[in-house]
Amino acid sequence: MELLSLKLFGDVKLLRGPTQEIALPRKTQLLLAYLALSNGQRHPRDKLAALLWQDRPEEQARQSLRQCLFTLGKALGDDQPPLVLATRNQLSLDSDRVAVDVWQFERHVAADSLENLQQAAALYGSDLLDSLSFDDDALEAWCAAERTRLRDRFYEALATLTSHYADTLNLDAAIETGRRLVGLDPLREDAHRSLMRIYQRVGRRADALKQYRLCVDILRRELNVEPETATTRLYLEIRRRRDEANASPEQIVPPPHDGPRIPHDGHPGILQAAVRRKFVALVAGLALFLTLAGIILWLSL
Repeated sequence: MELLSLKLFGDVKLLRGPTQEIALPRKTQLLLAYLALSNGQRHPRDKLAALLWQDRPEEQARQSLRQCLFTLGKALGDDQPPLVLATRNQLSLDSDRVAVDVWQFERHVAADSLENLQQAAALYGSDLLDSLSFDDDALEAWCAAERTRLRDRFYEALATLTSHYADTLNLDAAIETGRRLVGLDPLREDAHRSLMRIYQRVGRRADALKQYRLCVDILRRELNVEPETATTRLYLEIRRRRDEANASPEQIVPPPHDGPRIPHDGHPGILQAAVRRKFVALVAGLALFLTLAGIILWLSL
């Protein structure tokens, strides 16, 4: 029995093998997604029919559901066991027949090791059911709730990875995951701050300041608010360090040279005083020498 793959992040795809996609109508994709996201739970046929074909009478909706299951079976092949386990009144997805990327993602996030979080990040290519449209408000609300739940779990996984990469000085990876973090939720200021700190750490202060301005623009445009105090304080600190790094030295130490050192302001009075002090010291030394010489001569007589 072949194991199928069901991709729910981004475009919905049912795959046979690594790349062979099984073409499915949109309602069949929705049915598989709904069953997959129920973690093996069984659903009444009436409920599924009403949810997917709300615009049709009850009997016609049930007939549409039967046709949907028939189409799925034909797409998989008559010689293959059914992907959807069906009783007279209930339906569920056969977890032994399919590997679902959302299931794998949640297992990796729950394991919470570095390797598992990296695999979770690789699985989350785009938001849940990003390519599907909905005719019904109830379905759309269900999808929005599931999408938000998974996005929040992915955000925490990315934040953990970003911190790990920064702490272990894998700064290229930290920047990459930091950018994904901001892209996942541009209104989260902690994501902007995290990326700003990483840019500062690698010496890319201009990118850190640019990230702050991007954060300000997004907050004003989407929420009409100013950034938090912590964000602005970080921006000012990075700007101060940039200005200090770019500032010219206030004093230039002159190179050593022969002859008397002229004070930095070159004032002649100061130079003359220095010469006089040297002359007095020389005379005093000469007088001491002559005195000692006289004493030695007198003792030798």
